[in-house]
Amino acid sequence: MNTSTQQQFWGTIVLIATLTTGCSRSNPEAQATSPPPIPVKLATLTSATVEESSEFLGSLEATEKVIIKPEIQGRIKEIRVNSGDRIKQGDVIMVLQPDQTQSQLANAEAGVNAAMASRDAAIEQVKVAQSQQASAQAEVNLAQVNFQRAKFLLESGAIGKFDYDRAETDLETKKNRLNEAQNSIKAAQAAIQQAEANIRQAQAQVQTAAVSLGFKQIISPLSGVVGDLPVKPGDYASTGEAIATVTRNDDLDLRLSVPAKRSGQLKQGMTVQLLDPSTQKILSKGTINFISPTVDSSLQTILIKARFPNSGANLRDGQQVEAKIVWNSEPGILIPTTAISRIGSKSFVFVTEEQQSTDGQIKQVVRQRPIQLGNIQEADYQVLEGLEPGDSIAVSNILKLRDGAAIKSES
Repeated sequence: MNTSTQQQFWGTIVLIATLTTGCSRSNPEAQATSPPPIPVKLATLTSATVEESSEFLGSLEATEKVIIKPEIQGRIKEIRVNSGDRIKQGDVIMVLQPDQTQSQLANAEAGVNAAMASRDAAIEQVKVAQSQQASAQAEVNLAQVNFQRAKFLLESGAIGKFDYDRAETDLETKKNRLNEAQNSIKAAQAAIQQAEANIRQAQAQVQTAAVSLGFKQIISPLSGVVGDLPVKPGDYASTGEAIATVTRNDDLDLRLSVPAKRSGQLKQGMTVQLLDPSTQKILSKGTINFISPTVDSSLQTILIKARFPNSGANLRDGQQVEAKIVWNSEPGILIPTTAISRIGSKSFVFVTEEQQSTDGQIKQVVRQRPIQLGNIQEADYQVLEGLEPGDSIAVSNILKLRDGAAIKSES
C-alpha cells in the first residue's frame, strides 16, 4: 500500500469513529437504561372493623376441683382409675383393705340380733306377768268378798275368831301374789326398755361399721378428670392424706386484673378473647361472669372472671394465658405491619399510581405517603390518617422501594 492509499484508509477510519461518537452523544437514552420494576405484592384497602381493646395476662382455674382424702386409714388394695381418666360422680377411685372393719360390722349386726331377741323375750315375759296379774286380781277380789263375809259373821257370832283370821290371811296372801305379778310386769317392761336401748346402740355400731366399710371404697364426689395419683397399691393411706385430685374442666374461669379506670366499661356477659401468644390469633371466646365489688388499693385493679367453654379439653387448670377485652369497635382501615416503613418517629406506606413513560407506555410506580397509626389489632395496624378505602399499597419488598420506583405486581 503506497503513501497516498494509506492516508485515505486512516482518514476513513477517523471519519467513521467521529460519526459513531457523535451518534452516541446525541442519544442519552442509549447510554443509560432504566432499572427493572421491583416485584411487590399489592393490597387494595377496604373498610374494616377497628377495635379499641386491651390485652392482659391471666390464669385459668377449674370451676370445681377436689382433693381426694380417705376418711379412714388403711392399706390401698386396688386403684381403679388412671391419671387423665374422665370419670363420673360416684365412680370408685380406690379400694382400701377391709382389715377389721368387716368383722366389726358382723359383730355389730350380731349384737343387734341379740338385743332384738332379748326384747322379744321381755315382751313375752310382760304377757305372762299380765296374765298372772289378771288371775291374781280375780283371786284378790274373791278373797276380799270372803273376808268381808267372815267379818260380818264374826260380828253376828255365826263364826269364831279362827275362821275370821283364816279369811284375813287368805286375802293378804292373794294381795301379795297380785303385787308379785305387778312387779313382774314392771321388771319385764324395764327389760323391754333396756333391750330397745341395746338395739339402738347395736344399730349405731352397725351403722358406724357400715360407714367405715363404705369408706374403704374411695368414691369421686363429682364428674371430671383424674389428676396425679401419688400412691400405688400396697401403700398405706392415712386419714387426711391427699391421694388423688378430680377436676371438672368442662368450663374454665379466667382471672384477670383490670385497671380500675375501666370499671365503668365492665359488664356481665362482656366478651373476652383468649389469644395465641405466638400468632395473636383468637383461640377461644368467653364471657365475663364475675366483677369484684372492690378495688385492689395497692394496684388499683379490679378482679374479674370470664368463663370459657372447654369441650375439647385444650385448656388446663392453672394455665397462664393472654387475653383481650374489646372495649369498642367502629369502621376504619387496617393495614398489615409488613406495609409500614419508618423514618425516625414517622410512619409511611408506598401507595401505587400509574405513570406514563417517555415512550408513551403506562407503568406502575409507588409514592411514599406519610400516615398516622392507631392501635395494633392482631397482625394489622389501624390507620387514623393518610389512607382511604380503595387505595392500593405495597405490602412486600418495602426495603427495596423508594419514592417513584417502578413496580410490578406479583401474586
